[in-house]
Amino acid sequence: MERTYRPMPYSHKSSAPHCKVALIFIMSGKDTQAVVELLPSLKEELGQSAHGVSDENLVKFLNWKPSVDRAAGRYKSHVKWRKENPFAFETRPLRAGDDAELKRVLESDTLVAPDDLVDKEGSPVMLGRLRHNDMTDGRTVEDVCRMIIYTIDRVLERETAQIHGITVFHDLTGITTKNVDKKIPKLLLGAIVNHFPIRIKAVYILNAPIFFRIIFSVIQYLMPKKLRSRFNFISDITEVYKVIDQDQLLEEHGGKRKHNSAEWVAAQIKRETDGTMVSLKECLVSSA
Repeated sequence: MERTYRPMPYSHKSSAPHCKVALIFIMSGKDTQAVVELLPSLKEELGQSAHGVSDENLVKFLNWKPSVDRAAGRYKSHVKWRKENPFAFETRPLRAGDDAELKRVLESDTLVAPDDLVDKEGSPVMLGRLRHNDMTDGRTVEDVCRMIIYTIDRVLERETAQIHGITVFHDLTGITTKNVDKKIPKLLLGAIVNHFPIRIKAVYILNAPIFFRIIFSVIQYLMPKKLRSRFNFISDITEVYKVIDQDQLLEEHGGKRKHNSAEWVAAQIKRETDGTMVSLKECLVSSA
């Protein structure tokens, strides 16, 4: 399937809501029709486990892989993982408006995904600054993973992420051992690898200290070989400029962007209550 996109001019003053992104994605009528034609077969394959699940969520799996067998397999593995790991969505609702700790960790700036932040090919970008992840302030490993899963869930609402994948930029400048816990990547990788309809296009890790590289040398074997090959350790921010327009980045990275996490979280809470959010939460139904 051939998809094209047209980047829109970026303004550092933008605080656009979810529906106003800096990219207009154009999907040909032929491609749209192909996905629409696959939906009934996917629903038939999933049976009762997909009863009541919106087309928007089912399409996420078809956009991940436009094959009924592959999409159904990923959906079933997602549901299975959810049943075995209820901490993510079920034990506490994955809603910032209903979970004060989730809201607090989201607002800590550890991981952000501004709606209009995309790389040069139009893929959404998630930006991490691990120095803001203070594991001594009461947050738990599960709290951090829920924050990351919530952010991924929001990014996966964007069709560009479903089709083109996500670019991750992690700035590890200034991190110490209090900012990391080796149980976080183990739990997180167990969640997203083979269980979510997500494509990690590339990961850029800036200024990783030696102790982080040692941790990574161990946890990398939890990843498929293809995913490992997409990790890039860099020490020069200009390497990021080759992938993401400099102006799009935060001011601290030489860009023009100002991002307020509290405002972003408030916008998501509004979407949680007004019914415009399409969360993977609905993919685990009681009769599944």
